[in-house]
Amino acid sequence: MTRRAHKGRSADPRQTDFLSLLDGVVDFPAPAPEPRRQAGALDLDQPLRRLLNEAIEAGPFASREALAEALRFHTGRHVTKAMIDSWTGASRPHALPAHMIPAFCKALGNTILLGGLAEPAECAVTESAQLIRSRLDRLALFIRFARAEQRRLVAEAPLFQRGVGR
Repeated sequence: MTRRAHKGRSADPRQTDFLSLLDGVVDFPAPAPEPRRQAGALDLDQPLRRLLNEAIEAGPFASREALAEALRFHTGRHVTKAMIDSWTGASRPHALPAHMIPAFCKALGNTILLGGLAEPAECAVTESAQLIRSRLDRLALFIRFARAEQRRLVAEAPLFQRGVGR
């Protein structure tokens, strides 16, 4: 079986020939000039504290004590609620140590903190397949519990009982 030689046309006249794209037929726009930053634009002290609070709020922990326990587990270091409060408070003197950032992301199950820090450096953070699966599993569990609670409430509600109110 022999192959036909490429004639410069695609099989369907409505379809663009891929090789013609490589010949410079398509003009890609030049990248926009980088905006000039102002002095101090990368002072991330207060944005870091806001990101940290946002990440904690979105996380699974009901208390900062529970978060401190998870951080102790992940880092093997002594972490307390008071330390977390000192890292998140707007007027507190202590800043979050950089070596704690991965532990926070892992414990909280989100990349809000890391993604927010990468953005000013014009970088992006992508989540691993494992983290996405973990989030999906957590949502599936939440949905299962919510459906069970819904069935329980319907079963107990007088309005949904057969023969009641007739």
